[in-house]
Amino acid sequence: MTDSNTNIEVKSEQTKMQTARVEEKKIQFFPVSEGKLMTLYIVSLGLYGVYWFYKNWKLQQPLMDKKIHPVWRAIFSIFFTHALFRRINAQATGLEKKYQFNANVLATFFVATIVVSHILDRLSTHSATFEGMISSTVIITSLVLLCLSVYPMVKVQATANRINGDMLGYLNHKYSAWNYALIVFGVLLWLLIGMGIFAESMGLMPPGNL
Repeated sequence: MTDSNTNIEVKSEQTKMQTARVEEKKIQFFPVSEGKLMTLYIVSLGLYGVYWFYKNWKLQQPLMDKKIHPVWRAIFSIFFTHALFRRINAQATGLEKKYQFNANVLATFFVATIVVSHILDRLSTHSATFEGMISSTVIITSLVLLCLSVYPMVKVQATANRINGDMLGYLNHKYSAWNYALIVFGVLLWLLIGMGIFAESMGLMPPGNL
């Protein structure tokens, strides 16, 4: 029992020391664990992505020569994704090759999936646009694309965490009360969408009303 307690104390001290070293280092990009980023992004239907972009640009703001507005760069993230990904990749030169990435390819993939997802989402309300295709099919495709758009963000986040010296995203791996509130809201939203798709597929709801 004593040995067990000693091991726990040692691990606790090691964790504290690791955290202290990370905090001493200048944080250049938003720290968050890859798992937390993926979970909150998908469950919130991409809403967490706006926050993610804002926090990254906010941290980059003092390091840039020109004046920027992180809020607008977050809201209109598709126009600034390439710039952010390039800035992160530019700082990854000292990392292993596998943590360096093609910023243009990942950014284009992210922007393309987001844009097409939003277009399909808008068109799903006009079922006449798709001959013989119910709106639920279009919505499902839109949601799949939205979920796929998190891949470039997770890939980039893995690199950003290592640049910060926080390989596992330990500085921001726990879920706050606001995070849980977002998860509850997101789950309810997913349930509503799921029920709408089911109702339409069963003929209980006219196409285009989702």
